[in-house]
Amino acid sequence: MTTVYDVPADHLIRKVAEELRKRQEIKPPAWAAFAKTGVHKEMPPEDPDWWFIRAAAVLRRVYVDGPLGVERMRSFYGGNKNRGSKPNAFRKGSGSILRKALQQLEAAGLVIHDKTGRRVSPAGMAFLDNMAQEVLAHPPAPVPKRVKPVAEEPKKTEAKKGKGDKAAKAEKSDDAKGEKKPAAKKGEGKKAEKPEGHKEKAEGKKPEA
Repeated sequence: MTTVYDVPADHLIRKVAEELRKRQEIKPPAWAAFAKTGVHKEMPPEDPDWWFIRAAAVLRRVYVDGPLGVERMRSFYGGNKNRGSKPNAFRKGSGSILRKALQQLEAAGLVIHDKTGRRVSPAGMAFLDNMAQEVLAHPPAPVPKRVKPVAEEPKKTEAKKGKGDKAAKAEKSDDAKGEKKPAAKKGEGKKAEKPEGHKEKAEGKKPEA
């Protein structure tokens, strides 16, 4: 016979959570939408159905490790708290969430509370074993991973074009500044000066010896 120990925990918890959602006794309290699951957490859970998943995990934990109490279960659902520059320190999970989930499971007849602590009832044991049988026969589909959106970076080609345009403009300006005027042709500008002797002959004077 298939039992809880024969199937992966995550597959069983997902299947049990779907079945617990159909029961009237299992429902999230009013504060479940904004409550953290422990002091080591920075934000509340993002999954809107996290209460049913936590109740299913608690029921499986009681099946495996029961009988046990709330204080011991807080250690299972704790974690490391970020203390900034100090080393991380372990903190227990929320006892109020676990206590409320166990009370709802007791109202549904799946958990028994006695002097030794809380342990799974015969109805709860049969319920979990049947869920394990279904999981083994029809395993659920894998959960898709959440992909964080990546900000698009500016295209390098455009940046290069911009740089190329600036460089071309700079070259043009340098060329305009460095342009030299064409050299004047011979004969243009100042007239060629005649020799002094020729000038004096024209005036009728002899050149001095």
